[in-house]
Amino acid sequence: MKIFIILCFFSATIITAQTIPFQYGWPRAGSTDFGLYNSSPTIADIDNDGIYEVSVMENIVTSGSGPMLSCFNLNGSFQAGFPAYITFGSLQSSGSNEISAMGDVNGDGKMEIVFGDENGRVFAFGSNGQQIAGSPFNVGGTKETTTPALVDLTKDSILEIIITSYERDSPEDNGQLHVLTYKGGQFEELPGFPMNFGLGSKSSPVAGDLDGDDDYEIVFISNGNLGQRIYSQIHAIEIDGTYLPGFPLNMAMSSLGSTPTLYDINSDGKLEIVLRAMPENPNINGIYAYDYQGNLLPQFPFPIESGHPDANVAIADMDGDSLPEFAFGSVRAVDSGKVWVWDLQGNLLKNYPQKVFATWVDGSVALADVSGDSLPDVIAPTNDGLMYAFDKDGQLVSGFPLEAENVYVVKGFNTSPTVVDIDNDGDIEIFAGSLNKRVYGWDTPGISNKNIWSTFKGNAQRTGGQLIGYREPTGVKNNNYKPDNYVLEQNYPNPFNPLTKIRYSIPSVETHGGASQQNVMLKVYDVLGSEIATLINEERAPGVYEVEFDGSKLSSGIYFYILTAGSFKAVNKMILMR
Repeated sequence: MKIFIILCFFSATIITAQTIPFQYGWPRAGSTDFGLYNSSPTIADIDNDGIYEVSVMENIVTSGSGPMLSCFNLNGSFQAGFPAYITFGSLQSSGSNEISAMGDVNGDGKMEIVFGDENGRVFAFGSNGQQIAGSPFNVGGTKETTTPALVDLTKDSILEIIITSYERDSPEDNGQLHVLTYKGGQFEELPGFPMNFGLGSKSSPVAGDLDGDDDYEIVFISNGNLGQRIYSQIHAIEIDGTYLPGFPLNMAMSSLGSTPTLYDINSDGKLEIVLRAMPENPNINGIYAYDYQGNLLPQFPFPIESGHPDANVAIADMDGDSLPEFAFGSVRAVDSGKVWVWDLQGNLLKNYPQKVFATWVDGSVALADVSGDSLPDVIAPTNDGLMYAFDKDGQLVSGFPLEAENVYVVKGFNTSPTVVDIDNDGDIEIFAGSLNKRVYGWDTPGISNKNIWSTFKGNAQRTGGQLIGYREPTGVKNNNYKPDNYVLEQNYPNPFNPLTKIRYSIPSVETHGGASQQNVMLKVYDVLGSEIATLINEERAPGVYEVEFDGSKLSSGIYFYILTAGSFKAVNKMILMR
């Protein structure tokens, strides 16, 4: 059977001389003391009710009950039990430690909010605003900690907490990598941890399958001291603490604060390590990418004139060619910060870099469609309280820049934004904390899809980016959950070789006899319209489903998959790249 596939491109929503509206219920106060500095919102479904919550950590306090942990519902009201207050010491302005992660770290089927402080403690709060048993865990002394990564290293369906610590005062030595697992109502270190590594770094650890062995590796950074000929290093280890070949990788620089990004940039099924650095050799301030054996990829580095010391590189396909683009914000006085975007070969995209008329592009940029053309735009926060967005051609997106209200002494976005379709209405919302103490949410006309870089370290678990097999974190499956709409998601991974997964949602359809099953067909076609495979052709009850497609017998190229259910029909493109 052959069919003709017609791809229709709808015109983007046009925003003229108007302000992109706030999301209903926002902004909200996220601090009662100091402004929200370096506190990227963490957004996920913490209580497993099918609706996202927004968590923000107040990181600097000068008085009162201690730092405030906020968790907001969709409409901006507090989640029951919040705000919660941290009674053990105080969090300070000292890097990325104020950013939390969300995931199920105790196996109760619900997510916890996990973060560290600079008093050597790691906290885990439940959806009720209470610390879970075993929290806080003391990593030792009054040490600085970084943003955790939450990953199931042991394959027991419970996420481990990966976090680094170091002495908070100069020379910031006694660096350690911790891997915490939950057993018997308590946290404990996995065997072989903590792992000592010398000088600490504000960079935070990440985890993913670097070498394609179906096990996760951990990547982290240690600082150096060139005056003593101690190099900064990139570390890549297995969970038993053994190094991958080629690591640790020496970087001839004293301070390497950039958090790595993990992404399969060449579609070989293995994750590369991408970060900004400026080593003495080759003495290029730029974006570097290394494979799982520590080899610098041929087209790297991509030169940049400067860069935020603690940010990570955002990666997504911005121009629709199924190849990744790389985005980063630079820092330059006075009011000369810029947004940079390169293609995979290191060429700057047209009209980039773009000035933001501020000294700092502060934190990590995000990549998501906020214009309505289905292609990711670069969302860039600045220290002067403006949030910019540029499209693939370097044009300012209509309705931007967004502005924080002048309700406090300062109003800068010294933070990394988080983008998500929080209300499941098909468009993208932007959330960010400001130095004016408020958490902002804007409702953009951008089309929600999976081709995004949503937040600092790529996702709510803060894994560092593209985690093979990663899905937005949820607790146990809610068997009573019924989707409100038909959804055909982008296959993952894409491009793929040879396996990929396709997820789709079937809503409840009321008939005279009540909610009924529907006949669902999911088929794959080539570019000529020839049917390649039938993945599903059967009755389905309302719910969310996932099916795996094996392209091992097919040649490289573009394929289409079509979902048909009742009167609903949707088509997506996928690319098999060998």
